[in-house]
Amino acid sequence: MGRYTGKTCRLICMLTLTFSFFLVEIVVGYVTNSMALVADSFHMLSDVVSLIVGLGAVRISRVKTSKNTFGWARAEVLGALVNAVFLAALCFSILVESIQRLIEIEEITDPILILIVGGAGLFINLIGLFLFHGHGHGHSHGGGGHGHSHGGHGEESSDGGEEEDLMVTVGSNGTSSAQLNMRGVFLHVLGDALGSVVVMISATIIWQAEGAWKYYVDPAMSIGMVIIIMSTTFPLLKESGLILLQTVPPHLKMDALKKKLIEQVDGVLAVHEFHIWQLAGNRIIASAHIKVRNLADYMLIAEKIKEFFHNEGIHSTTIQPEFVEVWSICITESFTASYD
Repeated sequence: MGRYTGKTCRLICMLTLTFSFFLVEIVVGYVTNSMALVADSFHMLSDVVSLIVGLGAVRISRVKTSKNTFGWARAEVLGALVNAVFLAALCFSILVESIQRLIEIEEITDPILILIVGGAGLFINLIGLFLFHGHGHGHSHGGGGHGHSHGGHGEESSDGGEEEDLMVTVGSNGTSSAQLNMRGVFLHVLGDALGSVVVMISATIIWQAEGAWKYYVDPAMSIGMVIIIMSTTFPLLKESGLILLQTVPPHLKMDALKKKLIEQVDGVLAVHEFHIWQLAGNRIIASAHIKVRNLADYMLIAEKIKEFFHNEGIHSTTIQPEFVEVWSICITESFTASYD
């Protein structure tokens, strides 16, 4: 594939097909006065935007600078949020237009042409579903692999930086193929495939049925399309928003994790200033202040603490130890000095 990864080639291929067919659908939709086809064409436009955002995110997600020490790792998450917001806005506009069409009926011309265009759209979207199959099944939070420990005075850091390179390559491991932005692209294509089916059903009814009632089918089907699209868009919107807000990943329970750490690692007396957040994909980061008896104890359990977090799927950690005996000595010396 040369300088392009498999993911990038798929995005470029789908972008070309989608934009070309968007032009066809928008023209035919307005010529035939089909609300469902116009709605599907704007959904195609949203796919074009999502693919452009996805392509840009894939290309810059691994670029690191002195001002971006994690690189643009969250570019794909931001792209997923943009996709979801754009699609939600689109659904609102389709809903308003469909309600207006239910109130004031407009005749639809040439349903056979609409049926043909809808069938062609379904074919293109089936190609898209094939290209992005495997990216739309949620994303895993477990993750495997090994980080790198950097010992020092009073701080331990374990960073799974090398894993991030694997996570942006399709099929490199079980969890890498479900980045949020690629999932967003998959959901766009899936929604558009359903939209093409709606267009075909609507066109068939208008073509074969008799009476004015058949013209209600087009806006009614459009409202059904909005419901289907939003049912897939809202979870993506929620998930990408929570990541950008740096909330704790939903599969991790802070209190239970803190209690488990104290119980499983002998020598850990207390844990505070405990923070966990998700950078992107399955890369989870944690930092904590851990209270131990003295430096000797900490050196014995440092590796166990790192292993504990690895087992919980957290491969980038920063630990700040606090020594009880040091504080006891300082307090004793201070107390003695006050009586001298």
